[in-house]
Amino acid sequence: MKDTAKENRIVHWLARWAERQESIRAMLLYSSRANLNAPVDIFSDYDILLAVTDVHRFHEDDRWLEDFGKVLVVFRNPIGLEYGFESFGFITHYEDGTKIDYGFFPIEFLNWVAKQPRLPDDLDHGYIVLLDKDHLTDGLKPPTYTAYTPASPTEQDYRAVIEEFFNDSAYVAKHLWRDNLFPAKYSLDYIMKFQCLRKMLEWRMEIDHN
Repeated sequence: MKDTAKENRIVHWLARWAERQESIRAMLLYSSRANLNAPVDIFSDYDILLAVTDVHRFHEDDRWLEDFGKVLVVFRNPIGLEYGFESFGFITHYEDGTKIDYGFFPIEFLNWVAKQPRLPDDLDHGYIVLLDKDHLTDGLKPPTYTAYTPASPTEQDYRAVIEEFFNDSAYVAKHLWRDNLFPAKYSLDYIMKFQCLRKMLEWRMEIDHN
């Protein structure tokens, strides 16, 4: 069940916190909590995009993570290129159970997004502007909420999944005969189930929903 009061409190705190940080010029909430059609529960995280003047500053000195509360554990992504811009993300779990995924981009990223024919998938799934000090988000297109809707397969796509499924079934048998359990589970659980069977089930679900 969604805790609306807690969500409002956290979102309000994040916006107030960003307002006090001079180098943070815009903040967006995106993903499931910004999509009215997405299921949200007490374990849903807060995906935050921050447009900043200096990405490296927040990566090199991460004491700001404690501003929200006591940090339980953090997964720290290194600075890398995304859409041609330096960026990074900190996946942060707090002791009170709140999970906030902070994603940092230079302010030029939002200028670039505004000029694209369509939003990046993460934003097209849903976004809400929490803070914009410089009107960086004024030109952003509205989300369509369809970024992660599977595309209809061609006959070639459909047959390729079937062939891959049965091809790996032979590998499962071979690895079991050799007593190689790790590769057997990889073929069975990852290739056959996750990649092939899941894709078939997603196609079937889309058929059921027209």
